[in-house]
Amino acid sequence: MNFLVTEGYVEAAKKFRMESGTHPDIDLATIPDRMAVKKAAQCGNVEDAIEKINDLNPEILDTNPQLFFQLQQQRLIELIRNGKVEEALEFAQEELASMADGYRFHQYKLTPNLQFKQYR
Repeated sequence: MNFLVTEGYVEAAKKFRMESGTHPDIDLATIPDRMAVKKAAQCGNVEDAIEKINDLNPEILDTNPQLFFQLQQQRLIELIRNGKVEEALEFAQEELASMADGYRFHQYKLTPNLQFKQYR
């Protein structure tokens, strides 16, 4: 069931639910919205992905700081990928650095993204 849900197979998940009697942890009606978030993030449209997440559940990014950090980290990667190095540095200093304070995991995850600075 998890595979069908995470990969966006709504109809297959509904049939599997009916035939197996299992119940997914999420409302199957939200799968298309979840797939839109996934597609936006994979295409590099992090701001759009965050907006879609907030439309689905305005509290999720507040209650899951690790998810929000990873989305912001992806935003940094997209800035670098698009050659916006100065904007990326500013974003990292103003947004990500403050998020990483107090979170050793965030500091560890952020380090490789900022190593590009050495090669400028």
